[in-house]
Amino acid sequence: MAKDIRPDLARAGALHQSGRLDEAVALYRSLLKASPEAFEAARLLVLALLQSGRLGEAHAAARKARDAHRGNAHAHLLLGAVRQAEGKPEKALDSFEKARALDPALVEAQYMAANALLQLGRLPDAVERYDRALALRPQLAEALANRAVALSRLGRPEAALADCDRLVALDPRDPQRHISRAGTLLELGRFAEATRAADAARVLAPKLADAHFLKGQGLAGQADIDGAAEAFAAAVNIAPDRPTFQAALVRSERQRGRLDEALRLAEAATAGTGGSPALFQELAELRRERREPADAFDAVDKALALDPRSAGALTAKARLLIDRGEHAAARGLVDAALGADPAFPMARYLRAADDLAEGRWAEGWAEYESRASFLPPPYRPLPFARWDGQSVPDELVVVGEQGTGDHIMFGRLLRLLAERGIRTRFLTKARLVPLLSRIDARVRVVSSLDDLDTTAPGLAWVPLASLPRLIAPDPALWPQAPYLNADPERVGRWTGRFGDGFTIGISWQGDPSAAVDVGRSVPLDLFAPLAALDGVRLVSLQQGVGAEQLDGCAFGDRVARLGPECDADGAFVDTAAILQHIDLVVTIDTALAHLAGARGRPALVALKVAPEWRWGREGERTPLYSSLRLMRQDVPGDFAGVFDRIAHRVRALQRGDAL
Repeated sequence: MAKDIRPDLARAGALHQSGRLDEAVALYRSLLKASPEAFEAARLLVLALLQSGRLGEAHAAARKARDAHRGNAHAHLLLGAVRQAEGKPEKALDSFEKARALDPALVEAQYMAANALLQLGRLPDAVERYDRALALRPQLAEALANRAVALSRLGRPEAALADCDRLVALDPRDPQRHISRAGTLLELGRFAEATRAADAARVLAPKLADAHFLKGQGLAGQADIDGAAEAFAAAVNIAPDRPTFQAALVRSERQRGRLDEALRLAEAATAGTGGSPALFQELAELRRERREPADAFDAVDKALALDPRSAGALTAKARLLIDRGEHAAARGLVDAALGADPAFPMARYLRAADDLAEGRWAEGWAEYESRASFLPPPYRPLPFARWDGQSVPDELVVVGEQGTGDHIMFGRLLRLLAERGIRTRFLTKARLVPLLSRIDARVRVVSSLDDLDTTAPGLAWVPLASLPRLIAPDPALWPQAPYLNADPERVGRWTGRFGDGFTIGISWQGDPSAAVDVGRSVPLDLFAPLAALDGVRLVSLQQGVGAEQLDGCAFGDRVARLGPECDADGAFVDTAAILQHIDLVVTIDTALAHLAGARGRPALVALKVAPEWRWGREGERTPLYSSLRLMRQDVPGDFAGVFDRIAHRVRALQRGDAL
């Protein structure tokens, strides 16, 4: 009669449970020596060896158990688990499939096969196996969690979110389930909900660094950069050696203009950990914004040395090459980034910008949709259908986006909607309503949808800059200037205010954000060649940041100032009228250039060697505005030469030459 090993097996199990693994292993081996057919002892031996990190011994024990119990599905499952721990997912999958063939109702075989398929990147097959496991055991949390991962990687975030919701419902006290839900909501761009999910995890586990990090990402998506920085700082304090957290904190400090603090954090992080691709990429972006291109190239090359296929680092280097006008080399890096990660938003955006700058309109506008990844609220989806460009909705809400220049440039396309007979409402910032209301009287321009029943049938919405892709890809076919009218009363109000002579309205500073303003704005002092011309009167059209330079400029007393009443009740509402009274605008690449173009007023636009895509790559003319002439740098950073050429052009205009 065989000896009853149950008491000894229980004693070995108690040692196992208490962490006395070596003693448990010895007792399991002793039991198997006495009773080789005892599969449970073999199973527990393999698990104890795995827990001890003794993979070779675990493999030998699992293989021996499989050979002794070939008809037992659990024996094959055990060997598969060892092979998975060894990093051999193909062989593990083979074992799991044999277990499943022996017992199709064995949930663990379905689930572990799905895990192996997920590891192998066979995502549709993995989802199908998770489906089978969940059909057998609907509340198997591990299968739900891993299926959510597979669905997310397949680009099915809504389905992934449904699994996350089920996980939270099964155990709302588990912070990791709220973490999974927050990450999926971030993928969907539902930033406020993601922030709340991360907060739920943080309440349950205040020291869970991932909860603070995800909260920071949610806040960043809502354009709360200060709140994001605070959350990222909390994550770094809890887990100071996580490069992803450090990079996010550096980025948030950079975005809120604290470049010195961002640099301190980046240098400390790269010195302390040896760096990571993400950290060196952020350091490169920071150096670029600080106008330190050599150091930026050094940082991005370190990122690529650590990970040559880093989409972020390849894209960061592409931007540096674009700054130098090396567009072909930059495009090569962008293509490499998209080869590594076809969905990487900034790489897609740079590809769009390259296509648009070269006049490849259809390709460019298609990829330009990637800009949505960078836009803060209120430019997120509205709660009704997005317009497809073909149907005729009862009412179409066009959502303004990006800067004032973009509103002016793309705003002319509202006329094409009106000509189609589409009832259109243009949603924009309150300060832009008075100006943009003068594009087309058939289009209602608003700053709020409070009076719109968003549940009414027949509504549709579309982002403003998606209109070219949908209705008019080629700018040569857009409504031509002048298409933005000035208020006649304001035109009269500014009559006779600027005296005699050749009057030039000037602007030298754009959005001061370092990320936007790289190489674009110039010091007022560079306008000195214009101020030195006989018979020229300069009028400052500069507002906000940059206007203070007038007080310290050597020729500041020769520049007329408009006073605080100008544009006090709406962006550019007076400036649009003032343009009627001046002979020429000289400006850098800022919204004033678009305003002059939209009004059909003559302007010279000083551009860096690699300007925004909208100005193309070469030549003085642009299909966007017939009244503008583009004055391009020949050498990166050399605006002095540009303004010497502008002064020469002004002298020719004074003699009566055409612009």
